[in-house]
Amino acid sequence: MISKELFCKTLTAIEEQDEINREFSKALDLVGNGHFCYGVENKYYTALMDVLAAVFGDEDYISWWLYEAPDRKVWLQDGTEISLDKPEQLYEFLLDNMRAKQGGTT
Repeated sequence: MISKELFCKTLTAIEEQDEINREFSKALDLVGNGHFCYGVENKYYTALMDVLAAVFGDEDYISWWLYEAPDRKVWLQDGTEISLDKPEQLYEFLLDNMRAKQGGTT
């Protein structure tokens, strides 16, 4: 299992790197007239997402969370809305889902 602290630190680092990639891509666009795109086939990112998906048995929510900002909300089958604004909230949500899949309590 991965600690909540390491999970949150990892998601924050991914977000920060995505912003760096966007800014770098904008700079390349200025000199390349739209013919450059940086960070599209990032093997580090792919490997990291694979590890997080393996830990929680779910990559979909993690990928969604990284790209859905600022409206990070999910609705349960009973209609309950859950806000996942912070990495800590996503961690707890994934942990609950993992326990539910394993037949444990949430």
